[in-house]
This record gives sequence, C-alpha cells and structure tokens, in this order.
Amino acid sequence: MFVVNASFETEKKFEEQLKQKAKKNKTEIEAAKGNLSFECWKKDSADKVEYVFVSKWEDKQFFQAWISREEHVNEHKEANKKKTKAFSEAMEIKKMLRFYEAIEEDILS
Repeated sequence: MFVVNASFETEKKFEEQLKQKAKKNKTEIEAAKGNLSFECWKKDSADKVEYVFVSKWEDKQFFQAWISREEHVNEHKEANKKKTKAFSEAMEIKKMLRFYEAIEEDILS
C-alpha cells in the first residue's frame, strides 16, 4: 500500500477556495483506479487554516498515474499563470507532500 499525505495551508480568508479544492480532490481521487481511500483533515489556528488530504493507494504507480494525468498537469500550469499575472491577489498556499509505503505485517512481529 502507498499512502500520500498532502498538506495545504493558507490564510483563513481563502478557506472557501481550499474547501472547494478538497471537494474536487475527493471526487477525483475516489474515482481513480487503484485508490483505496481518501480522507480530509482540518486544522484551524487564529489566522490560518490547514487541510490535509490522506489517500491510500494499492501501489505507488496508481498514484503516479493519477497525479500525472493531463488534466491535473494543466491545472497546475494554469494556476502558475494566474499566480504570475496577479500575484498580489493570488491565494498563497503552503504545500507539503509526504509519501509512505506500508510495512509488511511480518516485519512488525
């Protein structure tokens, strides 16, 4: 099993955009081949909000296929263009990705 932990942190005023991203990702990831599960966790602070997407996949290749599909790549290209054009008004997101592979049960015994 391959597990992805994707953390997105932004200012509270952009929470609605982050919530929409979470909904979109949930729909897309749950329909993806090789996906086992998807959860979204939220953490609030005084002026920031963080959403953490945790997805479990049968294997790393299934996640790589999902992340490298044309639609996803083009979304990132468009977001970068918008950020360049109107940087002062763009939603700033601090993003951190972590990847894990499950340890076989017999190793832990």
